[in-house]
Order: sequence, then C-alpha cells, then structure tokens
Amino acid sequence: MGAWIWLVVGLGLVMITVLIGQSAWRPLRWVGYGLFKIALGAILLFVFNSFGTYYDFTIPINPVTAAMSGFLGLPGLVSLTIIKAFLV
Repeated sequence: MGAWIWLVVGLGLVMITVLIGQSAWRPLRWVGYGLFKIALGAILLFVFNSFGTYYDFTIPINPVTAAMSGFLGLPGLVSLTIIKAFLV
C-alpha cells in the first residue's frame, strides 16, 4: 500500500512540474514575439530611411515607430510617412 502512495505522489509532482514548466514559457514566447516584431520594424524603417535620404525624408527609429511599423507592417509605415509629411 505504501508503494502506491509514493507512486501517485511522484506522478503528481511530475505533472505539476510539467504544467508549471509549460505555463512559464507561454508569456516568454509572447515577449519574444513582440521583440521580434519590433526588431523587424526597425529593419523596415532602416531600409525606408536608406531610400528616403535621396529625397531628404527620413523617419526616426525609436521604440514607438519601430513597434508601429513592426506590428502593423506596411500600413504602419505608410501611416508614419503621412504623419511625418503632414503633421510634423
């Protein structure tokens, strides 16, 4: 009877460890996804600024503009261009 209790307790600890391990990685995956998108937006802005220097039109690369162009993609870059052209 004592061996069954230890087996159940051991399996319970393994299951708890697996569940905690999977739930601990899920938020880190979202953080990594967000950082990847921001880095992608910064690269997109860098390429845009490389061509924009010929027309004397650049968009500053900072976390806000990189996040906007990274998460929204091309529409975000277009909106940043419109904001820079007409408001600033």
